[in-house]
Amino acid sequence: MTGATVWAADVVLSDGDTVHVRPIEPGDAVALQQFHARQSRESQYYRYFSAKAELTDLEATRFSTVDLRDRGALVVEDGADFVAWASYERLSGRNDADVAFHVDGGHARRGIATLLLEHLGSMAKAAGIERFTAEVLADNRPMLRVFGRSGWPIESHFESGIVDFVWPIDETAAFLASVSQREQLADSRSMARFLLPKSIAVIGASERPGSVGRVLLDNARSSEPLVSVYAVNPAHTELMGGLCVASIADIDADVGLAIVAVPEAALAEVLSACARHRVRGAVVITEVSETFAMSEVVADARRYGMRIVGPGSMGLAMPRSSPALHAHLAHPAIPAGPLAVSLQSGSIGASVLDRAVRLGVGISSFVSLGDKSDVSANDLLQFWEDDESTRVIAMYTESFGNPRRFARIARRVSQTRPIVAVRPGAGPVDDALYQQAGVIRVETVADLLDTARVLASQPVALGRRVAIVSNSAGPARLLSAGLDLVGLQGVGPNETVGTWYSLPRSAEPRAFAAAVDAVRSDGRCDAAVVIHAPPVAPTDDVFARELAALLSNHPTVPLIAVLLGRPDGTIVAGSTVPNFAFPDDVARVLARCNRYARWRAALDVENAVHDPHDVHLDDDRAARADAVIAEALVRRPLGTLLPHAPTIDLLEAYDIPCAPTRPVVSVEAAVNAATELGFPVALKANVRPRRGRGADAGVALGLADVDALHAAWAAMDDVVGGLREATVQVLVPSGIECRIHATIHPVLGPVVSVGLGGVFADAIGDSIVRLVPIGIDEAVTMLGESRAGRVIDGLGDGATAATAQVIAAVAAAIDRHPELAEIDLNPLIVADEGCWVVDAQVRVRPTLIPDTPLRRLN
Repeated sequence: MTGATVWAADVVLSDGDTVHVRPIEPGDAVALQQFHARQSRESQYYRYFSAKAELTDLEATRFSTVDLRDRGALVVEDGADFVAWASYERLSGRNDADVAFHVDGGHARRGIATLLLEHLGSMAKAAGIERFTAEVLADNRPMLRVFGRSGWPIESHFESGIVDFVWPIDETAAFLASVSQREQLADSRSMARFLLPKSIAVIGASERPGSVGRVLLDNARSSEPLVSVYAVNPAHTELMGGLCVASIADIDADVGLAIVAVPEAALAEVLSACARHRVRGAVVITEVSETFAMSEVVADARRYGMRIVGPGSMGLAMPRSSPALHAHLAHPAIPAGPLAVSLQSGSIGASVLDRAVRLGVGISSFVSLGDKSDVSANDLLQFWEDDESTRVIAMYTESFGNPRRFARIARRVSQTRPIVAVRPGAGPVDDALYQQAGVIRVETVADLLDTARVLASQPVALGRRVAIVSNSAGPARLLSAGLDLVGLQGVGPNETVGTWYSLPRSAEPRAFAAAVDAVRSDGRCDAAVVIHAPPVAPTDDVFARELAALLSNHPTVPLIAVLLGRPDGTIVAGSTVPNFAFPDDVARVLARCNRYARWRAALDVENAVHDPHDVHLDDDRAARADAVIAEALVRRPLGTLLPHAPTIDLLEAYDIPCAPTRPVVSVEAAVNAATELGFPVALKANVRPRRGRGADAGVALGLADVDALHAAWAAMDDVVGGLREATVQVLVPSGIECRIHATIHPVLGPVVSVGLGGVFADAIGDSIVRLVPIGIDEAVTMLGESRAGRVIDGLGDGATAATAQVIAAVAAAIDRHPELAEIDLNPLIVADEGCWVVDAQVRVRPTLIPDTPLRRLN
């Protein structure tokens, strides 16, 4: 991959449209001249500070020839049109660069200049540039606004009608928040453009009963008259009583959404025609083979501002919109409600909707993503975050497009809207991603809907006390035992754990309602469950209707019903109280909701909008860390395991405490080092045998004097066949051996694990994994979930804090330095007095591009 390819990207603008950003090339010289000639005299004056009617061949050649280091430039293409460009040029002998922008006047107020500023910043930062400067005419208000809203700490100076700007291009918390806000707004608008269309084209519409084209057309027409529906099929001029056209190009109107169900052989041509007709979105029902060039089709569509759902989708529905939208293969009678659903598997979509209807769960949005060639759950989350009709989000996903972006977006969305997700085959790292993002992971689709319907209709309970009101001991005991298994407490009168509020077998609805009101009002519980076992098999809904009416007031704590003999759903149609046929599932659902509530409360405590990097490097230490890595890669360009001395330098730059150590190459040097450090010491061979114990394994501890050191050296020399390199280390206080390990996951990026350490760390398997960034609070949570943390907790107040600081520091290091491939601290000795690294390995490898907060479609 070339440098130019790295910086090329499809990007969503602030108006929701998509464009292509790429580095300028020498072949763009003529296009650059034509672009310049199209601009107004005012625009030309703002860019060059003079009346410049044209660019000379020499100027165009210079502007379009860059090295992406000292000089860089980006262009923006909208379809086939060259609509903007921006450049930076390094100031002679400095790490500063001057930036300039030129946006086509017809494309103003789309966020193009701000986008280019972000991308230029990432490009320049990768080239070692630290600051940008710019000169702007004082009356060039659009450009002044661009700099003012960038999120960078920009300093300005006004003189003689010109404003001089200068700012560091660091990725500060304020800058990252600013980029995230712009990304969310743009992505949300991009989704809204075709999720809320005013017109639909059904391409592949058919009159044959039961065919895909017929079902799609019938469902789409159920959205009329407020949504215009066009049938497209070259074999018909009239279809099902309405006009039918041969091609999307024959529609003399804007089309917001195209539903495409055509043979694979015709798909590329159809989607290309849709893109050039400026259709905003296409839902591809067609399933394609592995040989179909879907990535090329998507790239072409994005350049013309069109997004694609699918292929292999079953469509989308917006029952809550006005007008309602039904562009799918399921039954159109989907009730409106607060649940948004995203499914990757198109084949189970109809079943999910059918079950949701039977459970009485209303839908705000339903999107079948299919093979996710373009639109992903990340995009939908950005839309649902602002959607007032959506209260809970349910997702079924088989793969991640951009997991780190998902974690970042989902973590923000989860603070206001619970996300419940099913992902088959998820492993520990996937679980870590969900947990950090606050996503409620479940195992089955049934669990997905059960959890979502409770969250959609009930408040979220933070506490663990669950009041059980029952007229039967058997199901009450079953629920109480289930609550105990998941860490909740079934409580009865006077908060007695393990009991319940017992009612007579013949108790009427009013008695149940009175008991519920009592436990909700006096603060004795955090959730309540009503269990009714009818004395005889019910023959009507009288009891359920009366109970539903009595429980209709909005509760301050969650309320769930278990009416034995009635199906899963709600107590009665229209009730907000969810009903479960049996008590078994209630405990698991409440436990999931409680974990989510505690995650959200913890996030509130640490203040959701904060710099996740609790470890901050000053300039000297940052330069020290950079120098260590750079020098290692100069010596070994393909990557290497850092020697002992630079490893210690890197760790100490991040304030990671290391046991004082000296590298040695002979027994005489070892004696001198031990004398300097002070006995007792440890001796460690740099190359160690895989088996053995003590000196036979290349490690000797507690060497009290020179004789003991000589004996250990001799033993190691014999085992390894000539001991040439070793370290002498001060003995730290005895304590708990932990392992903190950071590495690069092939899909999710940098991850950090913590657990018990020592030579058996891998065999013990006690590791808790998180994605970076990891702050102090998250590190403390990691420790609390591990066996190592539970042991450390008994050492003293400072032990957990010291260990968490090291976890956060390791996370910050591998997050900030893309050249770091692995950091392995094993063991980290944790004692009452603090903690110390006594053995560490750090691996570095070259990287083409740093991980940046670029707004881009992956």
